[in-house]
Amino acid sequence: MKRPIIVLGIGELGSVFSRAFLKNNYPVYPITRQTNIDELANIINPELILVCTAEADLQNALQSIPKQWKDRVAMMQNELLPRDWQTYNFINVTVISVWFEKKKGMDSKVLISSPTYGKKAQILLDSLALIDIPVHMLNSKEGLLFELVLKNIYILTTNITGLAIEKGATVNDLRNQHLDLMRHVSNDILALQAQLTGQTFDAKKLEQGMIKAFQGDLEHKCMGRFASVRLKRTLELAKAFNLSVPTLKKIESKHF
Repeated sequence: MKRPIIVLGIGELGSVFSRAFLKNNYPVYPITRQTNIDELANIINPELILVCTAEADLQNALQSIPKQWKDRVAMMQNELLPRDWQTYNFINVTVISVWFEKKKGMDSKVLISSPTYGKKAQILLDSLALIDIPVHMLNSKEGLLFELVLKNIYILTTNITGLAIEKGATVNDLRNQHLDLMRHVSNDILALQAQLTGQTFDAKKLEQGMIKAFQGDLEHKCMGRFASVRLKRTLELAKAFNLSVPTLKKIESKHF
């Protein structure tokens, strides 16, 4: 009998992971806002705990994880970087950069294969394969960091540029009709990612990765429902680092 998997946050993506784990014969225990997590920790010894909350709820979720579970934590949020979990003394965390989406009333839609790294990565790969979601293993923390930055560049560039161009524009429109603006936005975002990680990254390689993701769904809309929130959060981070992000400021002034 396999040990259970805890899924913290049962939203759209949490439901996808839960289905995958169940298909892989893992019992699944959901944690919602009503769950007493410390009480649960006293009676369950899980294989892993997957944090599936929204980005805005991540820090509260990570703070709530009991000490006895800190060696089996996995995360899958957008805008995720090591600084988000490094203060919690987790041991050998597992992270997956999710390149599939799940919206209410529709099945999950894959853009490209999702990279994963960490102690429990094989479980994520094997389980998601059972519901036809491709995942591949990374072999280093450096590889994971690049993939997280790539996903951040993709999400933030498409969303924020979407605020400045025609309503309903797709990523195909973005690369074909607004390439200069796209590059200016992504350069600002990359400068911030460098500050947040203390690392430098190959801008050309990141752009190639972003274009590859575009090709996974050329009709994907640029401006998601959290675009304004993402712009505001990005500008607040840039301000905290006293970082100049001229294109993002220009988009803010026109949008608000």
